[in-house]
Amino acid sequence: MMQNFSWMQTDKLDHALVESLHWAEINIAAWGTAGQVACLIVAIVAGSFLSTPAARWFAAQVQKRKPLGFIRIHASSREIFFLIFTLALLWLMATIAQGAHLPFLILQTVATLASVWAIIRFTSSTIKSEFLARLVAVSLWLLAALSIFGWLTPAIDLANRAAFSVGSIRLSLLFIVKSIAAYGILFWLVRLGSNLIDRGFARANGLTPSQQVLFNKLSTIALYAVAVVLGLNIVGLDLTSLAVFSGALGLGIGFGLQKVVSNLISGIILLMDKSIKPGDVIALGDTYGWVNSLGARCVSVLTRDGKEHLLPNENLITQTVENWSYSDRKVRLHIPIGVAYGSDIHLVKKLLLQALEGHPRILKDPAPRCLIMGFGDSSIDHELRCWIFDPQEGQSNLKSDIYYRIWDLFKENGVEIPFPQRDIHIKSSEGTVPGDSGIATR
Repeated sequence: MMQNFSWMQTDKLDHALVESLHWAEINIAAWGTAGQVACLIVAIVAGSFLSTPAARWFAAQVQKRKPLGFIRIHASSREIFFLIFTLALLWLMATIAQGAHLPFLILQTVATLASVWAIIRFTSSTIKSEFLARLVAVSLWLLAALSIFGWLTPAIDLANRAAFSVGSIRLSLLFIVKSIAAYGILFWLVRLGSNLIDRGFARANGLTPSQQVLFNKLSTIALYAVAVVLGLNIVGLDLTSLAVFSGALGLGIGFGLQKVVSNLISGIILLMDKSIKPGDVIALGDTYGWVNSLGARCVSVLTRDGKEHLLPNENLITQTVENWSYSDRKVRLHIPIGVAYGSDIHLVKKLLLQALEGHPRILKDPAPRCLIMGFGDSSIDHELRCWIFDPQEGQSNLKSDIYYRIWDLFKENGVEIPFPQRDIHIKSSEGTVPGDSGIATR
């Protein structure tokens, strides 16, 4: 009995092996299958070969023309051209094979899967965050797999049944997924639209920098508001059901978001009254530098040390701000210098004014001036006053240049720069106690 059973099992295995070999002979070892595999290899090799020079040409064109693109793809140009050339060749070969009544099923299947993969790769590569890019890629692959195997409709029904209620609002897994996907796509489109509008305003010659920033911020706020309303309509949420949250939102703004709202409104005020503009040189407290950018919450101020200070917009409204380029970019510098008593003050004045001559940053109109500020303990105090037009380039470096010139001119003409000194005179007389001394200072 056991021998018959063993013989029957061996016969079934032999039969399955024969059937498998027969199927492989018909479907795999056939010339049509071999030809399609050869076409696949040719398409991949040709795509890899053509992508390198195409990527170099594209990089040269970008470097030459510098286009204002508003979609950034975080993928190499070689990878992009490889996908383009390979897909084009696969679909071309599949179309030719179908027209010539040759086997094309493998080519068409691989071309379809490769097209889906390319779409997912391009979509996820527009996202800068690596985590979000992978999340989007996995989600799209999951949808594609469910659709290919015919499981998409049952999965949607299952996600719709997995639900719970919050008051009168029914929240299902399908609703949550749809909301995340809808708002993700809408906010992605808002970001692209905001970048496009920003570049459009940047090329508008009739707008000042403050007006460009103001219109860009207002348009971005409007786009986000439209995206929120559209997202609620897409997911099918009744706007009247959100009335219960309006009171909580008002309390949140009143208690926890005061500074945020204040900075937002202060930023709009700064943009509207043009008191602070990108490129202005300002001083607020211990921070001195030029305005790099205006944001919805803060102002970026870049110092000469390369440090970027983020100042809240509210501080620039409520505190005293020195704007060195508000109405005029010209600034007067004060350079103090002292000379020894006994110096020819008329020669000193001539030399000090000569130290300012020819410097490219010092304006000739208004003309520089040299004044005597007083007679000090050990020096005659002078002060140079001159005007510059580029305070954003710094003051200390300019003063250093002037002091170097003054040092050289004084040394050439024998003008002494005094320094504090003390002379000690020791007197010896009959009326003095041994060890006493008289000290005179000057």
